Amino acid sequence: MRHDLVVIVPGIMGTSLLHEGRDVWNLTPEALAGLLRPSKLRRRLMLQEGIEDGDPEGESALSPGDTIEAPRVLPGLVSHLGYRDLLKGLDIQPPERLAVFRYDWRLSNRNSAEKLRAFVERRLAQWRERIDRGRHPDADDPKVVFLCRSMGGLVVKYYLECLGGREITRTVATLGTPHQGSAKAIRFLTGRFVQGTPRWISESLAEICGSFPSLGQLLPSYRAVVTESPRPRPLNATGIADRLSLPTATVEDMFRFHEQIRNARSRNDQAEKPGYRLVPLGGHGLRTVHGVSVVGDRIRFLHAFDDTRDWQGDSTVPTISATPAELESTVYTHWFPFRHATLANEGPVLAALREICQSVEVRKYLASDAEFAVDLPDLAVAGEPMEITTPDADPALALRARLLSPDGRQTLADEPLQPDGQGGLRCELRAPAGLWTVEVRSRKHGVGHRDAVLVTGADAAASVSP
Repeated sequence: MRHDLVVIVPGIMGTSLLHEGRDVWNLTPEALAGLLRPSKLRRRLMLQEGIEDGDPEGESALSPGDTIEAPRVLPGLVSHLGYRDLLKGLDIQPPERLAVFRYDWRLSNRNSAEKLRAFVERRLAQWRERIDRGRHPDADDPKVVFLCRSMGGLVVKYYLECLGGREITRTVATLGTPHQGSAKAIRFLTGRFVQGTPRWISESLAEICGSFPSLGQLLPSYRAVVTESPRPRPLNATGIADRLSLPTATVEDMFRFHEQIRNARSRNDQAEKPGYRLVPLGGHGLRTVHGVSVVGDRIRFLHAFDDTRDWQGDSTVPTISATPAELESTVYTHWFPFRHATLANEGPVLAALREICQSVEVRKYLASDAEFAVDLPDLAVAGEPMEITTPDADPALALRARLLSPDGRQTLADEPLQPDGQGGLRCELRAPAGLWTVEVRSRKHGVGHRDAVLVTGADAAASVSP
């Protein structure tokens, strides 16, 4: 079992933002009303023009506070149920082994990655000092396991590839991270909220949050725009940003951000720098905006790019974005039928995260209970015993051997394997001449082996014997 430091990196609204000790980003109905009119609250939350990767100045310089534990909503873009269940459900012991990175999520993800680097280096050094070598002699090289919620995964990827974080990282688990962005960000940043949202709310929120570099970096980097052209086009195609009323500089910065990660990863791989295990977890089965159609003056948000049924997602992040591009296919992502808001709090997801944090060497400790090898001949003689053996198999597997017709529909024999006195199991089967399938299966564990055996007649066997 590993004893790595576990670092949680929240996403948007994962951390409270404080002004003189008071949380200014808690959008109760009263706070929302104050946010949408000229006020101190509005000035504190908006970032200065041209901030890029820098830090805010003046009254908009807010301090990261506690991790959010109660539900929070940014209308039109994202919601989550807080991190209370996640922190409690992981049950990391001792508590010093768990660290939560709290940051100003309005800022560029490059800025946050720089701060993450300093945070991780400090906390890992403290954990390495803290760990009891007497009790954990196998913990001579603790590294970091990152659990990244939503946008937090983008912060971590930039840190790993562009800022040297690969050297001290063992595993990265991303929960609903928009690795290629989210088309929902187009809707939000252009003020085109879902039908029924008052225009004054959507326009005001788009103006305020449009000053956040982090949200611009959530725009989709995949081909998300359908035009008169038969093939979807990227946001940086000529004229697309203007037709959607998106700032060109924001779109260019998003593509540059992803390109920096991609190029750095390529250099790191070529230099054979230490790698890390990437475990994406995503939500699926829910109607999710995948792109936008811009034909003439009409703009529509799309839930699929073809005429089939709606493509899936977690209601915020589409499946094609919840999977990192380096994994090439959505088959490598662990899918759960939960919404973006609740993904990090559901029991099955927490169970998976606990296993990731423990990093047990499964093959060494667990596989022998349900794995077994089978020895059987390729060629047998009709009517003669055909020996089936499983060396070192556990009798508790309750193995049985069956002789099946080639199509699997007819069973000629079905025998239990018994201890052979040498630490394994064995049985004998007899079959008439023909091509048969031998199946050895544990009904208890549902695992098994199949192989083909050719059974010859006695006369044929005699004719080829020396």
